[in-house]
Amino acid sequence: MEKKKNLLVTAVLAILVVAAVSMTGCIGGDNENNEVTVTGSSTVLPIAQSAAEEFNSQRDDIQVSVSGGGSGYGIEALREGTADIGMASRDMYEEEREGIEDARGEEVVEHTVAKDGLAIVVNEYLYENGIQNLSKQDVVDIYSGGITNWEELGGPNEEIFVVERSETSGTYGSFMDMMGLNETVAEAQGQENADVRRTVMNTDAAIGYLGLGYTGGEAPAVAFNGVEPSIETVQSGDYELVRDLHFYTVGDPGDAAQEYIDFVLSSEGQQIVEEEGFIPVEG
Repeated sequence: MEKKKNLLVTAVLAILVVAAVSMTGCIGGDNENNEVTVTGSSTVLPIAQSAAEEFNSQRDDIQVSVSGGGSGYGIEALREGTADIGMASRDMYEEEREGIEDARGEEVVEHTVAKDGLAIVVNEYLYENGIQNLSKQDVVDIYSGGITNWEELGGPNEEIFVVERSETSGTYGSFMDMMGLNETVAEAQGQENADVRRTVMNTDAAIGYLGLGYTGGEAPAVAFNGVEPSIETVQSGDYELVRDLHFYTVGDPGDAAQEYIDFVLSSEGQQIVEEEGFIPVEG
């Protein structure tokens, strides 16, 4: 009799546990737990982080967490369902979109949150010694190995040190598309904007490319086809190397994620975009 009683108690406890887990799953589904995970592009990262800090300070009921890793990482996180929002500094490739939609069973939604100028940067030593403007052909020749010494472009007699981005970087994809390149030569590679900037700053003969917000100091941006990269020249259309910065979601992102996206696209959020050195999509 005692044994039957124990079995009955065990069965009831098991049912209660299953019910509790089921309820917890319902609470956490579709962002109903009010936690929003954002990951991906290192270029979009400062916008997303600053916006999240302000958003979180205003809202006690929603918590947004942001991390980097590159555009490819953010897109893969969407496919795996480990992020609510994937950040990308390039347009999503069609095969990526199809892969996500096949895996998740819902359509990918694109949210353009800012614009960015893609800046060509050189070491300060080069800038001070004549490398202050490069044509598109100059850049193509440097990255394809057609020009290997800065003397050929009016600079010092130094072998060019080419800094490249990781292939998972959205900045890499944007650069390759803009320059019409399939492959490049490189002496060093960096995943993040900060990695590339650091390498260019610390290498006398180095050249690299960055999001506009990461330029300056010991990694000055050169003019491209005679036009200096700036918020003003990007907005006017005079500067050619311009791209959209995106948040990507799958299907209905949930109320919490949508409220964060709406905040980034609001006038307050777009002010943050400008403060971070990027170009608003509104106003």
